[in-house]
Amino acid sequence: MRTPFMRRAAAAVAGAGLTALALTGLSGPAAADVPPGLDFADCPAVSELPPDADLTFWQCNVTVIAGGRLQIGSIDQEITQPIKMTWATGFDPVTFEGYSVFGPMRAEPQRVKGGVLGIEGTDIIPLLQISAQPEMAADPELAPEGQIALRLRLKIKTINPLLGDTCYIGSTADPIVLNLTFGTTSPPPPNQPISGTPAHPVGDGVIASTLVDNAFAVPKSSGCGWNGILNAVADFRAGLPSAAGKNTAVFESYAKFTPYTSLANATA
Repeated sequence: MRTPFMRRAAAAVAGAGLTALALTGLSGPAAADVPPGLDFADCPAVSELPPDADLTFWQCNVTVIAGGRLQIGSIDQEITQPIKMTWATGFDPVTFEGYSVFGPMRAEPQRVKGGVLGIEGTDIIPLLQISAQPEMAADPELAPEGQIALRLRLKIKTINPLLGDTCYIGSTADPIVLNLTFGTTSPPPPNQPISGTPAHPVGDGVIASTLVDNAFAVPKSSGCGWNGILNAVADFRAGLPSAAGKNTAVFESYAKFTPYTSLANATA
């Protein structure tokens, strides 16, 4: 479901801020490295924007996380399937009140190496395979504070025939909270600081960047098996709960934007 929320103008036009960074002329990967999926099919409809929104001051932004890794507990998962997010940003030209309206997150399940047993090679058997699929637990926050560029609240669906259809790491009430930055992190031990990469142009209006966080905690699993009977099994396999300083997110992303004036006919 697409739900709007309000921020001050500086935060609400964070997509435009990324565009400004793109104009600095920093070098980056070749345009050939840009992943597919950077399209505006999921842009919120004009009817979902605030009443009387002036489209001159609105744009649609799309980001595809195409690589990197998400390490939670004892599972270190390479990102092999794209994760796509789309949102609209704009502001009232009279009051300068800013708004953001988020579309869906689209992510295909990603196979977890080692499967149920955590032993590489055993997951050739379907019953021992595990896939992970991230979902939004709440709307993201754009530039909420300090050097945080994006705050994501996630829950990760754990897919396996024995675990059922409701097995998740994190939940709406107790999500995995990522405070992603282009800068350098300050995690508790044993993790050490890591750095992202500021936004830079890679051709054809596309901006590349790397967002990182390794100071977040990961809660226990829930809903695994009948009445949660396999929660402990899922937690043992994943090493959960996992305290802050023992988990890492590195998101290699590509972004693109377009003014709403060019989308008005398609999203009315």
